[in-house]
Amino acid sequence: MIWNTLEFVFRETALHLRRERLIAIATISTVAVLLLLLGAIVLFLLNLSVWSQRLAQQLEVRAYFQRDFPREEAQKAAQQIAAWPEVRSASFVTKEEGWEWLKKNVVSGAELQGLDNPLPDRVDVLAKDPEFAPEVARRLEKLPGVKDVVPSAASASQSGSFARRVVQAKRLVTWVAILASLLAAVAGALIVHNTVRLALHSRWREIYIMQLVGATRSLIAVPFLLEGMLHGAVGAALACCILVPAHMFLRNLTAHSAPFLLLAPNPTLLPFTLAVLAVGALLGLTGSAFSVRRYLRQKPEWQG
Repeated sequence: MIWNTLEFVFRETALHLRRERLIAIATISTVAVLLLLLGAIVLFLLNLSVWSQRLAQQLEVRAYFQRDFPREEAQKAAQQIAAWPEVRSASFVTKEEGWEWLKKNVVSGAELQGLDNPLPDRVDVLAKDPEFAPEVARRLEKLPGVKDVVPSAASASQSGSFARRVVQAKRLVTWVAILASLLAAVAGALIVHNTVRLALHSRWREIYIMQLVGATRSLIAVPFLLEGMLHGAVGAALACCILVPAHMFLRNLTAHSAPFLLLAPNPTLLPFTLAVLAVGALLGLTGSAFSVRRYLRQKPEWQG
């Protein structure tokens, strides 16, 4: 009985696809365009996350210890800072290392000859996210032996600071991308809904006869649900065939011409592809379920 039912369902699904070729092609192409837009937004969000992490690596908070503060205590404090949940890494820099860096990169060594080293020991802290920079600076200011923090908690919290601008820009772009993704998803579901509704209306005689002979709503609905799910999955596959090679090409291009625009690594494209396929199938299934539910709620009625 189960095998007969499955055979009937798959046969009806294949029959629907053959009979409604033009509608199927139109639906698949439209869903592919929408998922192309949706996938591009998701890839942009992935790359935005990569860029924000790179900015966080460049957004460094430095804590300068008092000159007479014991170095052993400063090193222990650096180890404690590295364990904070907001911190990506913390590097302890001695005053000798800082002096050598200053002579090599800022001022020529000849100009500093004969001068005593005025620099204190410090710890360079990288936050996991630019949003954490004010909190990291605030915690650093409370540590014993810390004299100065650059940037300070007050300056990092100001609306015009680099950290705040990065956070605000990231939030704005994220919300705009989420809104566009939702609109694309709703549009895709509505397109599949209208397509399945047309298919149901074109086959109303067969559906009416099946209802008269005792076919359940589930048995009638499943082929249409599979049809919508296939439309969504095929459209998603077509979108991935464009998005994945395009992203790989852009990644290779930027790696040579603009290394500062590092894109998301290629291994992330596999879960991205699976997610787009799942979303496409889900959109098709949702649109089909909505159409079938509204159509089959009506009692069997001969329309002429």
